[in-house]
Amino acid sequence: MAALFGKGRNSGSRRGAGSLLDEVTQGSPVTDGWRFSLKGSPRFYDDVLRIIESDSGAEVYFGEALTYERGAAVALWRVRARSFAWLPPLYDWWADQERIEPVRFTFYLYIPPDLKYPALDLREHSPEDVEAFIKQTAPRN
Repeated sequence: MAALFGKGRNSGSRRGAGSLLDEVTQGSPVTDGWRFSLKGSPRFYDDVLRIIESDSGAEVYFGEALTYERGAAVALWRVRARSFAWLPPLYDWWADQERIEPVRFTFYLYIPPDLKYPALDLREHSPEDVEAFIKQTAPRN
């Protein structure tokens, strides 16, 4: 169970009351912010995860490198973010990937509670538009 909170089985010291709470908040750097999901190509799961989490104001609190949706393989990133400094680097990385490889791919944005249908196709919007849309429509913790 400790691994879920970012601690190894034998790491950390024994502290008094409140130590479990300390471990929980330590393992989750972003405790507030907007909640939303992204879906995209499973091939790029690790790269996208690294880009999102390069921003200290954003975290992937749940991710699946490979899942299936209506018969198609997709990757899922459930994100909590209070800042969006990671969005322009995501778009830059995306453009580089499409220049390197002859395969076009996209990312879809999902806003809870409607996770069945995408709210936006990121290909059709700028990073600034996506950020504004998330701030306007996504639930905030």
